[in-house]
Amino acid sequence: MSKNITTILSSAFLLLSLFLIPAYSQNNDFDTKYTAEYVMKDIRGSELGRLKLYRNNNKLRFSKTENKGKDDEISTDVYVFKDENKAYLITSTKKIKLGFGHSSDLMTFVGMLTGIYILDLGNDGTIFNPSIKSGTDIVLGRECFKYTIMTAPDGGSFYWMFQDNLMLKRTAATSTDGTIFEAISYEPGIDVPESMFVLPADVQFVDN
Repeated sequence: MSKNITTILSSAFLLLSLFLIPAYSQNNDFDTKYTAEYVMKDIRGSELGRLKLYRNNNKLRFSKTENKGKDDEISTDVYVFKDENKAYLITSTKKIKLGFGHSSDLMTFVGMLTGIYILDLGNDGTIFNPSIKSGTDIVLGRECFKYTIMTAPDGGSFYWMFQDNLMLKRTAATSTDGTIFEAISYEPGIDVPESMFVLPADVQFVDN
């Protein structure tokens, strides 16, 4: 009887280990507090835009401003609340702030809006999986896994993922056309204040 109980307890512990240990390990495999700034350029090196990313654990914010200081200035912010599985796109002009809420497939949604893919937001392996890894490269002084999404005779689509989680560089280009999107700064361990993740009170939400 005692032997059976021991066997049952051992089996239960093993099952718990299989479920709990990978989840715990994943949380320690990548940074969850940092800021990063990205620049998008065309193939000739002309700057097309900049974007700043702030992360404090499971809260993220992406911010960019176009035509700064002009009458047609426009700011775009994407707020992500991973624990709630919610993301918000907020577009602001000098006259109005419009918002849109989203609550599924956060990784793809954020990637489409910002150009930055972060795998722990919900990578199901459809786009990023081990079969398309093509080695490692150094980006911004950090070793990154390189993912080859598509190849062409003189270029292709490639992503470089730091800690196999945060995209630090992306190219979608040939020798004559396309874009390069790359981090120009990455500061880990930054305690981004909670105020950075508070949705503005005067937003008109189109859909929430």
